[in-house]
Amino acid sequence: MAKNGKRTCLSAGIAACLALALAYPARAASDLPVTLDGAAYPGSVRLIDGTSYVALREFAAAADDAAVRWDPDLSEATAETPALTLRARVGAQFLEANGRALRCASRIFAEDGTLWVPLRQTSAAFGFRCDYDEGTRAVSLTRESAAIEPASAVYDADAYYWLSRIIEAEAGGECFEGKLAVGTVVLNRVASPSYPDTVSAVIFDTQFGVQFTPTVNGAIRCTPSEDSALAASACLEGYRMTTDMLYFLNEDLSSSFWVPSFCRYITTVGNHDFYGD
Repeated sequence: MAKNGKRTCLSAGIAACLALALAYPARAASDLPVTLDGAAYPGSVRLIDGTSYVALREFAAAADDAAVRWDPDLSEATAETPALTLRARVGAQFLEANGRALRCASRIFAEDGTLWVPLRQTSAAFGFRCDYDEGTRAVSLTRESAAIEPASAVYDADAYYWLSRIIEAEAGGECFEGKLAVGTVVLNRVASPSYPDTVSAVIFDTQFGVQFTPTVNGAIRCTPSEDSALAASACLEGYRMTTDMLYFLNEDLSSSFWVPSFCRYITTVGNHDFYGD
């Protein structure tokens, strides 16, 4: 626990990911009918708590005859085609597809040597439109492209560059949720009329004093880790931990306590406390 009983994710997040890998009991394939370009999908489909899952290796083979590599050290699988690089990690709530973070309603999990991934996000990564018929409970997947558009074609290059670097500079040693929280603060400020309207302008804003210390100590010039880049991608895809977080600080390192004195505490993630107006 953090100071004053506030929650931290440093150990809890690791334990949760390990537990999620074992949390799902064996279940039979559901009766959810799925078609792939008009033909019956040949693999298993499982409906768990409202989320349809497919085995990544089966889906990759059926969709594109794609091979899947497994990294036991990372508990992560990689599927590759000429147009797609997709990574899925046990316990994660994001699929990484062509550098983009696709948020899943439920977490990726492994069972009996099989990695199960959410159908909607996985099919989107492989370039399929996913349609659901509420009357028949049928899912139809229709090929629209070779793969999802890459990050370079979707994100503003300047926004992605600076967001990934401020996340690394401020939260490089934090858990993934801590990185998402820092990205959330930056983009909440972009959306607020009280701050500049671009990522770089928010990060380098000095109207009321230096806002982010890495802009003056040189840490902003860092090279982001894969997780920091993925967190930036997730935020640029639209993910926000909350819409009202605008400030954060590490009380053990901060020399100014204006924020905790005058702002509304929201949550603690890792070593950072987060606040709103």
